[in-house]
Amino acid sequence: MKKLSHLAAVLILCSAVTTLKAQSDISEIFKAGVADLNTVANGYLTPAGNSFAAGLGTNWYNTAAVHKPFGFDLTIGGGLVQVPMTEQMFSLTGLTNLVPTNTSITQAPTFGGTGPGVELNLMQPHYLGDGTANPLYPGKITSFTTPAGISQYMPTASVQFTIGLPFINDVSVRFIPTVNASGFNVSMWGVGIKHNFKQWIPVVKDLPFDASILLAYTKFDLKYAFPTSAQITPDMLVGSDLAYIPTNTDYSTQGMNISADAMTANIIVSKKLLFVTPYVGFGITKTSFNLTMAGNYPILGNPKTHEEVIGGTTYTVPDRETGTNKPIMNIDNITNPIQIAPISEMMPNVTFGLRLKVLWVLSVHAQYTMQKYPTASAGFGISLR
Repeated sequence: MKKLSHLAAVLILCSAVTTLKAQSDISEIFKAGVADLNTVANGYLTPAGNSFAAGLGTNWYNTAAVHKPFGFDLTIGGGLVQVPMTEQMFSLTGLTNLVPTNTSITQAPTFGGTGPGVELNLMQPHYLGDGTANPLYPGKITSFTTPAGISQYMPTASVQFTIGLPFINDVSVRFIPTVNASGFNVSMWGVGIKHNFKQWIPVVKDLPFDASILLAYTKFDLKYAFPTSAQITPDMLVGSDLAYIPTNTDYSTQGMNISADAMTANIIVSKKLLFVTPYVGFGITKTSFNLTMAGNYPILGNPKTHEEVIGGTTYTVPDRETGTNKPIMNIDNITNPIQIAPISEMMPNVTFGLRLKVLWVLSVHAQYTMQKYPTASAGFGISLR
């Protein structure tokens, strides 16, 4: 069982790493400044997070039939959750200090979209932090490109043990003890109960099909400490077109925390036909997802408006007509700068599936769940019913 727990951890990490693939590109958005940072980050990452959470609520069943007391099965499953078309782009309207280079562009791809990102210009604010007018306004501070779309499909995985108990109940458990690997700290647990309600309905209980109700809950937590090579530092924000005031802040605390959960309730109907069991489920799933970029991060602050000496070089306020001098930027240091607050989704769904018994104790199944975040999944298991 310990080896299976490690296998589950590997499968779940494969899912979560997809969410983190854009981390190096995400570092670019720290050029957005305080006012627009979370707008861009939330727009880009939220669809991927919601899709990941939706995957936690799937693949809990592959038949309406329940086990006899103390019958059991062990099932390994995986699948893909699709980011809906409506969430493959996010709006660039409402930004404070960012303006697209191509002003006709009003949207950029999310994590679940396709194509390259959009170039945005960080403009000089009209007023500085102390409320005084900015002598460099209007003007461009720097440019950066939003992260590109990664994939419209989010992987999902599970390892599940189910045992039959008296009164014709199935209890299913998903559990991964906390596993630490390569900067990742990940854990997951879930519990589900399936009950044959057909037995309580006169006449219906004698009809030749199975019907049951399933209630299940899954909780996932991940912490990822950025390696030194992935830490975001001030020099990554300024390039060759800006100068900045050095800071002594420690950036080694940087990382990403992800938490997601899913609760699902389903009515399932199935009919065994020799070695094949088609099944259909009708239900509702409630998901929640939140993400925090934890630790200390640099972000472009207000421009300096007087002469500064940096590294022995004197810089003056840039001449807006000739542009011969570099703008000098303050670096603001922020703790936990990006926070995607718990975002909930309530999704009705319909699942169509097929279970095939290939050997005495071995079965395989495939299913498709129609919901806001459609999910195709499959699995195989060892079962003694």
